[in-house]
Amino acid sequence: MSDGGVSTMEMLPNELILNICMHFTARELYRAFYGLNRRFNSIADNISDLHLTITSNESHEPVWLAFSRVIKLKIENVKQIDLYHFSNIRSLTWIRPSAVQLQKLCSFTYFPYLEQLRVYDICDMPSAAHFHQFVFSNGFPRVRILSLSHINISSPWTISLCLRAINVQNVSDPHLFERILLSCPNLTRLDFHMLCCIEIPMPVSFQHVNLKRLHCTGTLSSRSLENILAIIPGLMQFNINGSIREQPLVYFERLGNTLKFFLPHLNRFDCNFLFTGQYADLIKTRSFLDKFHPCFKHRMKFTKLSYGRIRIHTKSII
Repeated sequence: MSDGGVSTMEMLPNELILNICMHFTARELYRAFYGLNRRFNSIADNISDLHLTITSNESHEPVWLAFSRVIKLKIENVKQIDLYHFSNIRSLTWIRPSAVQLQKLCSFTYFPYLEQLRVYDICDMPSAAHFHQFVFSNGFPRVRILSLSHINISSPWTISLCLRAINVQNVSDPHLFERILLSCPNLTRLDFHMLCCIEIPMPVSFQHVNLKRLHCTGTLSSRSLENILAIIPGLMQFNINGSIREQPLVYFERLGNTLKFFLPHLNRFDCNFLFTGQYADLIKTRSFLDKFHPCFKHRMKFTKLSYGRIRIHTKSII
């Protein structure tokens, strides 16, 4: 305690200050402590595993001193950035990269340790097709978690063995599901968010045995669901959200048969559908739904909404 009876942070031991600073981003750390005195400068310069967000409106001084120690980086709408400073990145999120920046991103020498990659809001340009080809052709051999939007499949892909979890936004191409599975044989989780109602075609003669968790968002017909589930026999968890354009009783009967026939290891099913119809008629079908598949039994709920809409969803499992 100081002479005035007021505690100061400078009185804390270095170990405790380091523990506090570990909760700061790189920008917060340097803005709060750098330049106060030599001791705090030294503490700031010796903290590793930092997180940093770079936007077009922020100055990089004095935070540039920490660039080589940043392991989680988010870049948003930045026109100019020198990627060579970030040699130890493990996780990268990039929003609205330019065509030139996408080309630079395809150089593995920038991020040799990258394990998680998220890239959003890419314009439909030739560099986007090249970037997606690079990603799904083992361009980042250490990346295990991938999240993308508007994937362009116009260029051929090879195989990316390291990818384990993929989140795909704004899907509009009906062949994308098959292309991802063919390119990523070791994939265990796939989140597939469709931009519009698409019909998934009959897949080629192959099976992806390693996919365990699938989450689909969008409007899929019972036929499309059958085409999807027919090639992932090892699936254990399946979650689907969207709208039903068929009669619910027919839809769930077909879905139940598909799950029984193609997914022998399924142990968790969740859904959240919107349907437009008569609530009183739908309630009468509840007992039938329980019989279509064990994962439906005593879990299907109907919620009446406005404008004739009905929410059909599963109860959460405790």
